[in-house]
Formats: sequence, C-alpha cells, structure tokens
Amino acid sequence: MNGILYKACENFANTLGIEIKQCKSNEIKGYVSRISISGDKNYDIYLVVPKEKLELVSEIFFGDKDDYDLEDMTKEIANLIIGNSKVIAGEQNINFEISTPEFLGEYHGLDFDDFICLESRGIKFFILYKER
Repeated sequence: MNGILYKACENFANTLGIEIKQCKSNEIKGYVSRISISGDKNYDIYLVVPKEKLELVSEIFFGDKDDYDLEDMTKEIANLIIGNSKVIAGEQNINFEISTPEFLGEYHGLDFDDFICLESRGIKFFILYKER
C-alpha cells in the first residue's frame, strides 16, 4: 500500500502546485479523517493533517487560509487522496471500494500497522493504515 498511497499523495500535491517528500518522523499530530477500503485490499486508512497544512490547502484552493471548515477540509483531503489511490490501484489490477470519510478529531493515538510521513513546505502530515 505504501507505493500506491505515496503516488496518490504526489498527485494531490501536484494539483496544489507543491512538492512533497517522504520524511522520517513519528511525532504524529493533527486532525484525523478515516476512510476504509474493502475488496482486494482491506484497510482502515487515517490521514493526519496539522492545522498548518489545512491552512495551506485552504489558501491554495480558496485564496484564504482562515475561512474554511476544519472537519470538511480534513475529510475532503482524505477523499481526494484515497480516491486517487483507488484509481492507481485499479491500474495495477487491485480493486477496492472506499467508504465515506469520517472525521475523528484531533489525533490522540491510533492502532496502526504502518505509516507514511510526508512533508511539504516544512509541514509534516501522515497517512496511517491498519489492515482489517
């Protein structure tokens, strides 16, 4: 899943006109949305995005870093990234359905198998996933 999720994050970053790179950190913080995938792969995927990243995306999308709904923005980013991962997986003959994003609030620890740390413009965000 790492390769598929990373490529989907790259695609998302490209639509924003920003670069991302993998980083090494386990200091996970931010707001969490969960999307479950079911089919050839079965995972709960958690996108953890700090407020600074939400502000950056809001500024790029809407031209205003202060006027956005935190819950909606967190879910929309998760939906865009995981939705794109479904397309990428399909190109590799891996098929799954995705659930509606669920906002879980601020990160206070989760049970997960693995994670990806990504960074852009000095801001780290995380994708955690747990096989079901």
